[in-house]
Amino acid sequence: MINVANPSVRTHRRFENGQHLPDGVPLRGPVRDSPKLPLLWLLMGSRVGDNNQLLALANSLGFPFEAKKLDFNQARHLSLLRKGLTIVAAHSRPLIAPPWPDIVICVGYGSVPVARYIRRQSGGRTRLVHIGNPRDPLRDFDLQITTPQYPRAAVANLLELPFPIGNPAKEAVATEADLERLANFPRPRRLLAVGGPARHWRLDHRALAEAIRVIQAKDNMGSLIAVSSNRTTSESRRLLKRLVTGPRSAIVEDCPTFGVLLAESDEIYVTADSVSMLSEAILTGKPVGMIPIKRSLRGQISHWLWERTTGHSTLPDFRNIWNLLRREKLIGTVEHPVASQVSDTVDRAAIAVRSLFGAGDLSGSSSGEYATTHLGFDRRARGRQ
Repeated sequence: MINVANPSVRTHRRFENGQHLPDGVPLRGPVRDSPKLPLLWLLMGSRVGDNNQLLALANSLGFPFEAKKLDFNQARHLSLLRKGLTIVAAHSRPLIAPPWPDIVICVGYGSVPVARYIRRQSGGRTRLVHIGNPRDPLRDFDLQITTPQYPRAAVANLLELPFPIGNPAKEAVATEADLERLANFPRPRRLLAVGGPARHWRLDHRALAEAIRVIQAKDNMGSLIAVSSNRTTSESRRLLKRLVTGPRSAIVEDCPTFGVLLAESDEIYVTADSVSMLSEAILTGKPVGMIPIKRSLRGQISHWLWERTTGHSTLPDFRNIWNLLRREKLIGTVEHPVASQVSDTVDRAAIAVRSLFGAGDLSGSSSGEYATTHLGFDRRARGRQ
């Protein structure tokens, strides 16, 4: 099982057994032992949560796959230049070469022109699937998968899921070294997952500091483990180092993996900027509390000059998913974390992808199997007509 669930991984990708693979070398899935199985390419993004979704979906599909980590040049910032491989860094272009895949699943706006290039080179044979926010209409893609923070107009190829794909705690296997290290942190073991800036939002250091104080004051017997992400700023890291102290507290940089920490913790607290970490925490079924964030200066300007004047929200619109989680009682506060039972959305996404090959039903006539007590999939009809 491939695991890149640890938010602290920066310059390499981690297998479950601890081996590392340098960037630029494709990860490979199951061997293609039958010509009938579609060959899948994953165009990896820069964010761990996005890549976790790609890998979780690929593993669920069971298709042979290659995960390609592409680097992009500065031209990616200019929409007029996002064509073909123009925005792909020269050292990454050799990764896009025949034999061409039967299906491409990609994430982020930079991967969109690359996916289209691959389909042209395949003579139109390759199916295209996008996860997340492409920043442009994808009428020519076979399937778009989105979540509430990226609302879109209803179109025939759109699948809207209540949560991001993936449940790293479910597949995590703690090593002997992991368990030995975790034995130093008595239960109840509390996990603090800290993200960072997200377009129009930033961490609220006052709220984060207060959250740490409240967690540490819950009782004298438990412990606190903090993890950061690639987006965590140096200022936020300094705050953590200053506040997460004591014999039963630690900041974990690399090991155990995030999936293992989720599985081995008793309570989980997540900053509100990371939808992936929020959903992964909720899927454990353990008590989860959300730590508020605030608008950045850019976000405040956009709010006053754009949102208030036009009535349209900027993306990502985190308020959509925060409201969903609160309305369905799936998440609580630092003072009162909430445990809930929901199902991973990977099954629903896999059905949609298989339907592109005539196997599976995108209309979801048997969706009850994947529905949950709080979140059925009645919302999905909005994106498929």
